[in-house]
Amino acid sequence: MPLKGRNALVVGSTGALGAVIVQRFIREGAQTIGASRSQATSVDGAAFIEADATDAGSVEELFRAAVNRMGHLDIVVNTVGSYVPANPISATPPGDWDRAMDINLKSTFLCTRAAIRCMRGRRFGRVFNTAAQSGVFPESGKAAYSISKSGVILLTELAAQELRGTGITINVIAPGIIDTASNRAEMPNADFSKWAKPESIADAICNLCSEEAGNITGSTLQF
Repeated sequence: MPLKGRNALVVGSTGALGAVIVQRFIREGAQTIGASRSQATSVDGAAFIEADATDAGSVEELFRAAVNRMGHLDIVVNTVGSYVPANPISATPPGDWDRAMDINLKSTFLCTRAAIRCMRGRRFGRVFNTAAQSGVFPESGKAAYSISKSGVILLTELAAQELRGTGITINVIAPGIIDTASNRAEMPNADFSKWAKPESIADAICNLCSEEAGNITGSTLQF
């Protein structure tokens, strides 16, 4: 149980990826709290706190409550995010742009800021954000989504620079299509073997939570 004694918070824990990460943390021995706007699903062994990752006050209360329950935080994973409809820039509704920036980028900023504040001074911390391949390789017709995910990567890289020497690392996960039941239902004719497996992403995160991975920071892991 390599994460025994560690305290973890997974924001977006009711999503397909977040739930797998919560399960893996518990299996590896970490005391784990999940957070989401609503508890649509639950994971045995994990506490739950309702929170809106796009609202500054809600995020501050989430981290305050998590620290009160566990004493401190060692690991924070933010899996909050959403796809917005593809449109050329000239046809992108302002509402779609705002939604992409709020749920993808603003949520990452708020959770990253809160995680750093909670971990600073402890000499150990692991923070993980979630971008997408579209943030690494921008796609024409997906400006709002690609820019919001690219912003997640840049934010993570800048945070890593600020945190060097503190013992806190921050990295970003950038999957393509994640192999989930909902994605399979939406794209039944796709080649599922090429999709990112939630379990593989959870494996990578657990590996980076080790003491030995303390020099890996500001990296974008592509799946």
